[in-house]
Amino acid sequence: MEYAVLQFGGLFGLGSDYYPLPWDVLTYDTDQGGYVVNLDKSVLEKAPRYASDSEPAFDRNYGREIYGYYGINYPY
Repeated sequence: MEYAVLQFGGLFGLGSDYYPLPWDVLTYDTDQGGYVVNLDKSVLEKAPRYASDSEPAFDRNYGREIYGYYGINYPY
């Protein structure tokens, strides 16, 4: 499984959470020179995430959960 991981919340990276995102929810923006995420903050607030000290098992069940949350068919 491949994910992009968005770090969000906290202050200066402290206390922030990590949000695994399927690549299908990202768009590359040449003007910005990077990927952009067009998700409402309320979607991210309820999204699957983990803290730096509690990384999940990135197995198929977790992949299904991540892809399912964003309404994307799990490819594996």
